[in-house]
Amino acid sequence: MKRLKAFFKLKKTSKVAICRVSDLLHKGHDPQNLMSEFIRVNHEVWDNITHPEYVWTEEMLASQFKTCPELLYCAFEDGKLVGTASGFFCHEEDLEKYKTWLEKTGDGFYTHHQPKGKIAFGADLSVVREASPKISSRLMLSLLVCAILGNGIKSLYLGSRIPSYHKHQEMKVEEYVFGKRKNGKPLDPELYFYLKDGFEIVEIIPGYMDDPESLNYGVLIKWNNPLYRITQAVPFLKPLIKVVGSFFLLRLPATGLD
Repeated sequence: MKRLKAFFKLKKTSKVAICRVSDLLHKGHDPQNLMSEFIRVNHEVWDNITHPEYVWTEEMLASQFKTCPELLYCAFEDGKLVGTASGFFCHEEDLEKYKTWLEKTGDGFYTHHQPKGKIAFGADLSVVREASPKISSRLMLSLLVCAILGNGIKSLYLGSRIPSYHKHQEMKVEEYVFGKRKNGKPLDPELYFYLKDGFEIVEIIPGYMDDPESLNYGVLIKWNNPLYRITQAVPFLKPLIKVVGSFFLLRLPATGLD
């Protein structure tokens, strides 16, 4: 997997810093200011895409900050928050009960989080337009290594948009999702962003969220942890992976959030 190979080459830069909300709070950053910045980024990314009920509010974030701050990641560039990625742990039977984004995320409050859950659901990946192109990949890599591999999670599930589907609505959604270009890549660029790094399609969900570009469809995808059985057999590897991953991938920003 390209992201795992990149893990060993990735260098810290003075320009970009990836960190967890739990680390920021531990260092004394003001949670209100941090929540305001999360809301700003979320509005910049999603206001023109979907309905306001999917955009973070202070109440949603207060619940997330309390429930699983170690699973909330953010990216800073030149000291400014430019991206967020987050999710929660749960059990497969819990995830199967819910279909839409609102149902799966507890209306955005992450109330389905189970600290001892065997799988994870990635609910948010939001990066502002002016951020450097690699920010999304850096956030996803950090989440995969530090949260998924580092906690011995079996699989990470995501609900991918298919934002180019509205340009091909003459096609059946199954034909679009599983269709390929002449170069073998998926028809939808956002779905390709995930599938090229080992995610696989699980289910096409109609009415997943209010998303006119995707014609309200979402595609449930998953990434299986290649080290799951090893870390189950040798449990001490999990904290080791988390520590090493955090050392190489995470650092606190020089920011005025506090």
